[in-house]
Amino acid sequence: MPQNPEPTVASLLDEIHQTLLARQYDRLSSLTLALEDALSRAKNLDSAALALIQTRAARNAATLTAVQRGIRAALRRVAEIRSVSTGLTTYDKSGLRQDTLPFVVAQRL
Repeated sequence: MPQNPEPTVASLLDEIHQTLLARQYDRLSSLTLALEDALSRAKNLDSAALALIQTRAARNAATLTAVQRGIRAALRRVAEIRSVSTGLTTYDKSGLRQDTLPFVVAQRL
């Protein structure tokens, strides 16, 4: 008899999605282990159940890709902020790098 992945596999996939959206990355490890366990116990899934799992897994993959892009963008911004404190980098007419002395960024009081 075909087995429906609900509530375990599908709900775990939903919980992983909500965890990503809530930026609770520390919970992903335990949820992933629980998902692997639930998938290993799931037998004789029908095509509807497999399609549901595939759809939710694809959604989670897209969300995780977006999270990775966001983290990379934040790291680039932090690196740019730090580079300002070490000086300005410019390039001459021939394309050679020229570093200028660091300058102090004015702060508002």
